[in-house]
Amino acid sequence: MNGWQILSIIVAVFVLACVIEMMRRRKLREKYAGVWLVVAVGVVVLAVIPQAAEFLAKLTGVQTPSNFVFLLSGVVLALVSLHLSVEVGHLEEEVRTSIEEIALLRCELEDTRRALEARIAAFEKAPDNVNGLPEVSRVR
Repeated sequence: MNGWQILSIIVAVFVLACVIEMMRRRKLREKYAGVWLVVAVGVVVLAVIPQAAEFLAKLTGVQTPSNFVFLLSGVVLALVSLHLSVEVGHLEEEVRTSIEEIALLRCELEDTRRALEARIAAFEKAPDNVNGLPEVSRVR
């Protein structure tokens, strides 16, 4: 094996170990880990079977296998970036919706608080009305 093949295998195994460890510690979600696991396995396959890179380079019209690998890595990174941009868009929408709901709940809470304070103030200002209540006799 050539030095670049060994280096590729070492890097791929390192990436696999990091992804698995991050999943185990719940720092990386499964849907993102899948992409990195596929990338690491792809790097191992291309390192162990260099003829695959040559075949794919010829199939796509790229002159050298190394250029094909660079092209492939650029495409993978662009797809990951696009996916993360979509996720950020969804999260921004969720945050905006949550902020609007919190603002509405605060307004409702303030209205309820004001109504309660008004009722308490009215109750405190009202004279004690004991008309119509039965007499209470004192026990000696």
